[in-house]
Amino acid sequence: MPGTQVFSYVNYKAEAVHGTPVAPTRQLYVDCTGVLTPRFGLNFHNGENTGRRYRTRRATQTTEDWDLSIKTSEGVSFDDLILLLAALKGGLSGVGAGGDKTWTGTPSATAANDPTSWTMDIGDDIQNWRAQWVQPRSLKLSAELGELTQLEMECYAQRAIKVAKATPGVNVGVKIPGDLWTFKFASAIAGLAGASVVPNFVKEWELELGTGLIPDHTMDGNLWFGQAVETDISGTLTMTVESTALAVSEFYDKAAAQTMAAVRMRAQGPVLGGSFYSAQIDLPILYDEPSILDSETDGINLYKISGHLADDGTNGIIPVVVNSLAALP
Repeated sequence: MPGTQVFSYVNYKAEAVHGTPVAPTRQLYVDCTGVLTPRFGLNFHNGENTGRRYRTRRATQTTEDWDLSIKTSEGVSFDDLILLLAALKGGLSGVGAGGDKTWTGTPSATAANDPTSWTMDIGDDIQNWRAQWVQPRSLKLSAELGELTQLEMECYAQRAIKVAKATPGVNVGVKIPGDLWTFKFASAIAGLAGASVVPNFVKEWELELGTGLIPDHTMDGNLWFGQAVETDISGTLTMTVESTALAVSEFYDKAAAQTMAAVRMRAQGPVLGGSFYSAQIDLPILYDEPSILDSETDGINLYKISGHLADDGTNGIIPVVVNSLAALP
């Protein structure tokens, strides 16, 4: 009998030591197709003349890399947003004396961040692969009206071994409807707290981040990488907004003048402890040229906006999540 989608899974747990696998303790609900791909760098020795017309008769593995493509299938929860924060900064934990825990994943711009690595079980009812030292190369958080907020991650893994799967319990994390997101705009990060939420404006958005993490192979007696190197962090925010005066003054005028600005995206969920579930991302931004009257919905004109995560000399991306987790799973 073949494996089936209903029994397919991706489960995860943070590693205490990079590359030392642990039994996953948390289920993650993702599209379970195209998740795991081995890269063995197979050399088929087709340049060998053996006196026969058939060139391919053996193969040699030259490297070992694994690619993971992870996309939530039914939205990301406030709890599972720690995957995004921990991809930027390691050593995180939830802070707070009550049931609500605050996670701040602001990466350092000048020092090592040592982002968390994960062990992930991936498979179906036929075979489990346990991938170790999993870290994202890139992440994408996106939301649109009437849908759930989605998280995508393109990751690497050091190795993946065939072992028996762990059996974590059902994940009942609170999901984030796209309609809950609000937006503030200011001339600088410091002005976001006092800025007003802009109503009747944003229709959909996506934030794509490059973590700058690179798996580094050296000649050390192994086919797999032995360290991950931190390089530059990058990001692009794309928004579809209604054609209002703010679309002109915030996006066109600032792009034309090459003026740095600041954006806050925030979603607030149900009550949790003494506050609420929430997710907030602040970032300094430099806008691209907007696509003016890019499209329309129900006769309403829309602009398409994109901008680059910037460095204002003090701040880069500042993600803060309030959820129910006190520690990494």
